[in-house]
Amino acid sequence: MKILKKVKAWFLDRFLPIWAKETVLADNRRLNRRVAELENELAQKTAYINGISVGLKSLRRITVNVQPKNDEIKNAE
Repeated sequence: MKILKKVKAWFLDRFLPIWAKETVLADNRRLNRRVAELENELAQKTAYINGISVGLKSLRRITVNVQPKNDEIKNAE
């Protein structure tokens, strides 16, 4: 990874005019901020999904005890 950064920096310094270099660097800063925002959003949504998943799994463990009505008990006897 470090080699790629060095090659990129060398390319920017060697071949791009100063105005283009500043434009590229500004765009990179803007895009890095956007990536950070999207990573934060992804982390929040992943946490939400995990919470929903745990909640749904716990619902499957709930057992409902149904008490028969008095009439049903008398009819069964």
